[in-house]
Amino acid sequence: MSSFLDPADAVAVGDATIVPDATRPVAAVVTGEDVRWVTWPDAPLPDGAVDGVRVLATTEGGWIVYESNGDGGDAVSRSAVHVTPTGVTTAVDLGDRQPLGADVDGLWISDPRPASMWDGDDEDEDVDVDADADGSDDSDADDPLDGVDPETLPWAPAEPFWPTPEEWAATVEAEAAAEHDHDDPELLDDEDDGGPYTWSIGFGDESEGFVPSMEPVADPGPPLPTPATDLVLVRPDGTRATIAVDHLVEGVGREGSVLTVRYAPTGPRRIPDTTGGLLYTYQYREVDVDLSDGLPTTITTDDLPARTVVDDEDESSWEADEARLEAARAPWIERLDITGVEGARWPLHDTDESTKEQAVAALVGVFDSLAEPGILWTREHPEPRRAASGYRAVEVVVEGEWPATEVVVSFEHSDVPYLRLRRRYRVFDEAGHVEDWTYVTVYLEEDIATRDIPARDAAVDGVLDI
Repeated sequence: MSSFLDPADAVAVGDATIVPDATRPVAAVVTGEDVRWVTWPDAPLPDGAVDGVRVLATTEGGWIVYESNGDGGDAVSRSAVHVTPTGVTTAVDLGDRQPLGADVDGLWISDPRPASMWDGDDEDEDVDVDADADGSDDSDADDPLDGVDPETLPWAPAEPFWPTPEEWAATVEAEAAAEHDHDDPELLDDEDDGGPYTWSIGFGDESEGFVPSMEPVADPGPPLPTPATDLVLVRPDGTRATIAVDHLVEGVGREGSVLTVRYAPTGPRRIPDTTGGLLYTYQYREVDVDLSDGLPTTITTDDLPARTVVDDEDESSWEADEARLEAARAPWIERLDITGVEGARWPLHDTDESTKEQAVAALVGVFDSLAEPGILWTREHPEPRRAASGYRAVEVVVEGEWPATEVVVSFEHSDVPYLRLRRRYRVFDEAGHVEDWTYVTVYLEEDIATRDIPARDAAVDGVLDI
């Protein structure tokens, strides 16, 4: 059975194209009809499972940067491999440093903290609102469930889990007719079993009794200056050079011997609005540094002519990046067979049996509780009540041997009548690290609620894999 390379990107270097895999330590070097393989199974991996990969191209090759979100999605760690048409020149551990760009001299990395951390101190930031005057903690004093057994709560009225077969058939027929008669096909989504949807979410709506404050809100004060940080160049041979910069660096670019450094002199400015909230505006600047005489040891942006730049991280730029990546990957999908390529797999992580069992049990336990009732509050009925789950007939099975172990959950959901839904989750990545499934049920519920699932006619024997 063939195992095709899953292209992460494609980097052109002269008449060769380097096509690295998205998850495995292998790249194809394609020159005309010739395909050579480059592997790096001994390269360092970030802590935990690999959650993402990014390729930064240069005129000599490409930097493949691996990222892991760590436990709970908080602690980020990264590693990188530099690949050229002739092979790997270096593989390095980046720690928590974030990549800012790459050029012929190497990979630029810097402080991963966002500028938002320096928005300024709130007036009562140091006040512990949960502490009593005597220093004791009374954080649960207002918890409506404090001391209440959920089993004793009354049930909220519930609608039938699914409409009757006759009601459902009439609904499907009406929606099919509406779709057929609709004169604007762009408003339809063929994958939506319920036709077009309009979503509206409001917070603090006036109809619910909210009245925006027309009184001016106190100015929260200026933002704080960002701290001095290190800008580090990781060279293709693995050596490093460090430049001390007086502010938080947000990006770098290079034209010939001129290095352009984009930085945040301060955190975001907080501007009060009429609803009592705050609007955050960022201002970035750029300075040019001449590298004709080599790398400096320090860059003092406050002493250099600076340009104010507009934050261009908008939806259009993101879509353009995605379009470029999709076009670069497309010619190589299911084309390059890595079956039998030596070194094209990461060595298995040294995971003990206890860790394996705990990881499987933790994910199984999350899904085992899907059908349990929840606690409900409403504006009309502010007292807590038990509410029936939107899931029923939940079945959870474990399939496959480590590291290919999967938790397979299937269930019926009140939003998808007369179908059984099923989804598979890898517990470990290819190298045997535990995958991070924080908020997995939240994402599952969002997919169902927004109909981000396949069309109903993709179901087999009444089961739809989502």
